[in-house]
Amino acid sequence: MNQKDSAVETVPEVSPTHLFEDMRLKVGDRLQVQLPSTVAQDRKIVKLIGYVDKLCLLVSAPSGTGYLKSLVEGDRIVVRAFSGQGAFGFACFLDCIVRRPFEYLHQSFPKEIQGLIIRKATRVKTDIRLTLDTSSGKVEAFVANLSATGMSLRTQAQLGAKGDELAFTLPLALYDVKSELKLRGKIRGITSIPLEGGGEEQQYGLEYVDVRPDETLILQSVVHHELAKNPYSVV
Repeated sequence: MNQKDSAVETVPEVSPTHLFEDMRLKVGDRLQVQLPSTVAQDRKIVKLIGYVDKLCLLVSAPSGTGYLKSLVEGDRIVVRAFSGQGAFGFACFLDCIVRRPFEYLHQSFPKEIQGLIIRKATRVKTDIRLTLDTSSGKVEAFVANLSATGMSLRTQAQLGAKGDELAFTLPLALYDVKSELKLRGKIRGITSIPLEGGGEEQQYGLEYVDVRPDETLILQSVVHHELAKNPYSVV
């Protein structure tokens, strides 16, 4: 094993372990790879070319200059896969770099796969401030967690009672592209949370109402993106 392996980022220890088929990968699927830290600091995007069960995994070469020249056989590469089924991570070792008829990485088959299955309404922790329209005017609130079907808000303001509907503008950022969704949500639950130093704030559970398919897709993508950055963000 190359000495560079000790500096490589480890696979997040999320459990339970999974079988390769649990990932439901298809040829052409995009994967994230973390190369040895001496080769690249950030994650690179590659595509799955194919695999032989229990034997090898083939992925396209990461784009950019110098990466292939710096890689050597035996290098440990962390791979992350994200699909509609879940977020997964595993480690492979570089068997060789194939250069003809095109460049790609011939890697060992993963022995252990860790991951989180993404359910229909997986929630992830967030740090988003939004503006709501209430009967008493516009109110600022903090989004504690978010899913494709609802969210949890924290605020010291009174937003309404269970069953009330609220309109709000949700600012989102996906791959550095900012957007705003104008949505409506119904209050499904209210909890009072004591604050240090006295006082309290309210936590509201909201369920989205009349969400368009394109808005749902954006919300799902944001959830998956947060899991890609930090698998431990799941609530």
